[in-house]
Amino acid sequence: MGFWQNVDNECEYLGISRKELANAAHFSVNTISSGIKRDGMPEADLAVRISKVLDIPIETLLGMETEISSIDKTNFEKQKKLFSIYLPYIMKIEKMPAQYKKALFMLIENTPEQA
Repeated sequence: MGFWQNVDNECEYLGISRKELANAAHFSVNTISSGIKRDGMPEADLAVRISKVLDIPIETLLGMETEISSIDKTNFEKQKKLFSIYLPYIMKIEKMPAQYKKALFMLIENTPEQA
């Protein structure tokens, strides 16, 4: 599979839309469709942004196998699940005015952790 097909599969796995990924990584949503059709590769900076948004090693998106320890794999799976759960909220927070973000972050930082 090519880069863009791997990206599309990862989005599906995480439960995020192409549009959400495109907005978060700052590129056109049509880029995925055209990339899949022509089996092309993105610019390096775009590939890095996408891998960061998806929280997946770029080597995986490129179709290269990487060795991941079982501890890292478990932690990675937990992080992917959290990302898929909270991405819609993160996207909404990004659109909030600065004063609302500040108030929200203060609330989160001052909330006692549950045991």
